[in-house]
Amino acid sequence: MNVPFLRDDPLPPGEAETVAPGIRRILCDNPSAFTFRGTNTYLVGGGGSVAVIDPGPEDERHLQAILAATAGERVTHILVSHTHRDHSPGARRLAALTNAPTLGYGPHATPPEAGQEGGDHDFVPDIALADDAVVDGADWRLRALFTPGHCGNHLCFALEGSGVLFSADHVMSWSTSVVSPPDGSMRAYMDSLGRLRLREGVDRLYLPGHGPRLPDPMPFLDALSVHRRRREQRILSALREHGPASLEALVGPVYGPMDPRLVKAAGRSMLAQLLMLEEEGAASCRDGLWALA
Repeated sequence: MNVPFLRDDPLPPGEAETVAPGIRRILCDNPSAFTFRGTNTYLVGGGGSVAVIDPGPEDERHLQAILAATAGERVTHILVSHTHRDHSPGARRLAALTNAPTLGYGPHATPPEAGQEGGDHDFVPDIALADDAVVDGADWRLRALFTPGHCGNHLCFALEGSGVLFSADHVMSWSTSVVSPPDGSMRAYMDSLGRLRLREGVDRLYLPGHGPRLPDPMPFLDALSVHRRRREQRILSALREHGPASLEALVGPVYGPMDPRLVKAAGRSMLAQLLMLEEEGAASCRDGLWALA
């Protein structure tokens, strides 16, 4: 089962488009091999109470686009799905300009010295959201769902009564998510996928952190799970043929030819799967060399 990625996304950066009733999207102009065309910021509600979900990086043009789109409205909440630098740093200035509190699961779970170069270690939410916490606006209600894996403090947000889930970087329409230890965990990621799969019939549209809207998300979740399990089998085959071997030596046999910009990230995701295999007793590591257990 191949993952049916969606990559047709013509929205110009800085413009606000309606993606579902009461929901607007603004695309930040921060494209990369990891962010696709950029980070999606979502505006929920209007008039008396607007929630901003993932204000993005520190980017003046994006900040001004958010302020322009909400002119004449009151921003009452700034929600952050997780503390990666393409999602949370923009919250600081937006909060200062709107007097709206920031909300998120908590600060970044691993310290800078742990090698999490993409983490925003400065973000601390004004209001910490536990799993299943509810945030109310004038005409909307968002429920926080703790979905670690891509990031240790990752939240998805369900817009109650709408069938819409803001899936952030846990489930993206354009690509798979990078899972990079120690903050990222493949076991947690797979468990979080399973949790969302149990919401069949509740969530009918995913609005991801990068890429276009994702309708009918359940088959997509199934494809993501199959994709990870197939990758696991390729890792086991590579260990059988090449092990004991270093992480770097296994990337080529497991992934094949790929964009050089993604080699390091691929190695990190493969490490996450190796660590899960180690937990399951299927693989082991000694002196930096991985082998079948």
